[in-house]
Amino acid sequence: MTRLFARLILTFSFCLYIFLVHAQVNWESQLRPILSDSLLKRAQVGISIRNIQSDKLVFEQNATQSFTPASNLKLVTTAATLEGLGADYRFKTSVMYSGEIAAGIFNGVLLVKGSGDPTLGSDKMPKQLNYQTLIKNWITAFKLKGVTTFKGNLLIDATHFGYNPVPKDYTWGDIGNYYGAGSFGLNLNENQYVATFKPGVKPGAPATVISLVPWDTSCIFINHVITGPAGTGDQSIIYGSPYNNLIYAEGSIPIGNNYLVKGSIQDPARILAQLMIAEMKAQGIVWSGTYSIVNTDENIQAAQWQILTEQYSPVLKDIADYTNLVSNNLYAECMLKELAYIKTGKGITESGTNQIKKYLSSIGIDTLGIILRDGSGMSPFNAVSPNQLTQLLGTLYSNAIFVSCLPVAGSEGTVSHTCKETNGSIKVKSGTMNGTTCYSGYVRANSGISYAVSLMVNKHEAKNRQIQRVLEKVLLKILEN
Repeated sequence: MTRLFARLILTFSFCLYIFLVHAQVNWESQLRPILSDSLLKRAQVGISIRNIQSDKLVFEQNATQSFTPASNLKLVTTAATLEGLGADYRFKTSVMYSGEIAAGIFNGVLLVKGSGDPTLGSDKMPKQLNYQTLIKNWITAFKLKGVTTFKGNLLIDATHFGYNPVPKDYTWGDIGNYYGAGSFGLNLNENQYVATFKPGVKPGAPATVISLVPWDTSCIFINHVITGPAGTGDQSIIYGSPYNNLIYAEGSIPIGNNYLVKGSIQDPARILAQLMIAEMKAQGIVWSGTYSIVNTDENIQAAQWQILTEQYSPVLKDIADYTNLVSNNLYAECMLKELAYIKTGKGITESGTNQIKKYLSSIGIDTLGIILRDGSGMSPFNAVSPNQLTQLLGTLYSNAIFVSCLPVAGSEGTVSHTCKETNGSIKVKSGTMNGTTCYSGYVRANSGISYAVSLMVNKHEAKNRQIQRVLEKVLLKILEN
């Protein structure tokens, strides 16, 4: 009986071994032909596929090497910030005043104290006011105090975050454009303005600037944009830097109708002051005061502040949702800095990245090889391995708040074109920049098994959409399993 039992155990072990080998060969046979695509031949390719239920890697390729994640880094930032600040956390911007109003004349200080809220004055999220309505409401509330003449000081406090709003590794070609906008202690309209160009009558002719909205009247816009052939899209680029009043645009826009190009506001506190003064005049308040911007750590002294109004952001959970949905860089950077501010008292990028590493270590992730230079993934010097990402994703799979922050492939945000008609079984964050294409997230396979997935391609020469099509095939193969 003992011999028979031992033989059965050996037979079972052998069969289990054959099954496991077959399963591994199955993954190899299904994925290797896709990953042999000529578009990936000279690229750096990292793949990690982790069975969440067993916490076992079922397929990996260069998965322990560090890759540039692009916007896949937002998964790390949103996870750490939700954990560190809580899903219901809100930014609060306060409008206050000190001094008396006598015979309609205000000689005191009207203060807007920034909180680093990236949603302030943007109506991109539900129930949020655009900057025009927001400022109008503020001035209306001030006028209702009986103010008819402003002879005091309008003070804009942008010291909540550090003075430098741009991570040091952002590229020069990014920071003047809307997606490279700096994260200030006070932000407005997602720190974006819209330039409207009128194309010339033929390709090669100069394009004319029709309007810049909202526009900092302290700035000078130098336009070298020309007219391109029909259908060529936006080939323009805007150069500018924080606190600099000189902005330069070049490149081309297609011939045809007027064309809109978004740039980054270089000093949102300054433009807020200008807009508030303009709104006072529009509402009949006589302006004969001064305005100043607080951008350093100097203390603001006043005998007593009275609250005029307070503006709250959406809850952090909703901000994280939107961050990953549309891959908003400003939101990610403000989340990173706010995490740093709450934990250390210093709302700067370096403190934020240190907090993220501490968080990763606290949940058992070895941070060796992880390089964090910002919170959004804009820096080409960021680095993380596919295995580190799938370990994070696997660990957080039971966290419904975090999982819900990932967009559904085929229907939402930047992955609305990816893996259509997969019925919500794939939730991934895209990440793209020149030569970098990534997808990381979750796949619920037809078998019922859930996988954490990270697909990272660096240093390719193809168009990002071409590489995405290859990676879509990988995602669909995982779905079949």
